[in-house]
Amino acid sequence: MKTKNIFKSLFVVFALFMYSCSSDSDNDTGEPTDPGNGGSGITSIVVTASQTSIELGGSVTFTVTANDGSNVTSSSSILVNNSAITGIEYTPTATGSYQITAKNGSITSGAISLEVTPPVITALRVESAETSIKIGDTADFTVIGTDAGGNDYTITDSAMLTVNGNAIAGNRYMTLTTDDLVVTADKDGITSPVFNLPVGDDTAPSIFSQKAIVEDYTGTWCGWCVRVSEAITLLEAQTDDAFVIAAHIGDGMQNSYGQTLDGVYVTSGYPTAVINRDAVWAFPEPSNIAQVTNLASGNTTSGLSLNSMVVGNNLQVYVSAAFAQNTSGAKLVVFVLEDGIVASQANYTTYQGGVDPLPNFVHNHVLRHSMTNVFGDAIPSGSTAAGQKHTEVYDIPMPSSISDNTKVSVVAMIVGSDDKLINAARSKTGTADADFDFN
Repeated sequence: MKTKNIFKSLFVVFALFMYSCSSDSDNDTGEPTDPGNGGSGITSIVVTASQTSIELGGSVTFTVTANDGSNVTSSSSILVNNSAITGIEYTPTATGSYQITAKNGSITSGAISLEVTPPVITALRVESAETSIKIGDTADFTVIGTDAGGNDYTITDSAMLTVNGNAIAGNRYMTLTTDDLVVTADKDGITSPVFNLPVGDDTAPSIFSQKAIVEDYTGTWCGWCVRVSEAITLLEAQTDDAFVIAAHIGDGMQNSYGQTLDGVYVTSGYPTAVINRDAVWAFPEPSNIAQVTNLASGNTTSGLSLNSMVVGNNLQVYVSAAFAQNTSGAKLVVFVLEDGIVASQANYTTYQGGVDPLPNFVHNHVLRHSMTNVFGDAIPSGSTAAGQKHTEVYDIPMPSSISDNTKVSVVAMIVGSDDKLINAARSKTGTADADFDFN
């Protein structure tokens, strides 16, 4: 009987032992056992990439693993340079080093680096949005590189372009003859096939839109000149067909060109603003904007096409004056202007809050250089007959007075034998506004 009780006791001990072992091994499948992170048991995560260095255009896939060895990619988010991406695959859009992290709930992984290198280019080609252009116009070229996998990349900034056998700076080229453009691109010893862009002559219309000119005689010392500056701001808000030239007198922006004009057109002190080299802008100028806009409207029989471009340290200008009827005695004026010059300005007006002086006043349209006589170079009589045109190409070193090549503009005028304006055009150098047509 005692033996039977001993066996019963041993059976109970064995059963308890087996139950205890079973309880300890219930989670041998890899499920987390620590209830620390909301019961999931995850206390840290690691992000890995299918590649740590790829060429631009390639893709990489990320995996997120928890500290217990489980794959938690589907419940995690991937961040590239601290910005979350969609999914787990990423295709960089630029070369460089990228920092990759992952988040799972409140847990953030350490960062890993992804290096994106330039693609290995095996072929080049040159493209242009235009199928043909006119003489005096600007062509814009794009260079496309192709890798061994047939993927295309825009590499214009890193390639060298050659036009008609001459290397150019950048990807823009102003056509000064009617010869077709023969263009190639080179990079890392690879040369593109030839790209041809046909160039045609510019044909003048029979009528032209009328423009106006305001020549503002001013100076930083002239406190009442702020009144004309205010009028110019109002004028430019109302029309794009009136062009301003600021001739500075008695300050650091003065030059001989403005002084010569001043000697003829300023007869009663400052400020003086002259419209079309014919009439003084009536006082108070801000109340007489229509005096200018009325002259910058309608059509006329003479006009200009104008383009300008900075090439290295040179300024190239193409200007063509066309005539629908005989205009004997016509002359051509070409001025170089600069915007954005900051200088203290005296102010005796209530404009600009009445502050005097205005310490950081921005002076625009400042006359810096004249490519012609300030009163005009004579246009040959044969070129001013009905149906004729006269073209000039200027290629000069950038005037030393220019502070910022990116803020240069060119104004061209046709004036009559009486020096009064017939018509005008403006080109903002280096911008889309520089692309020209007859006006």
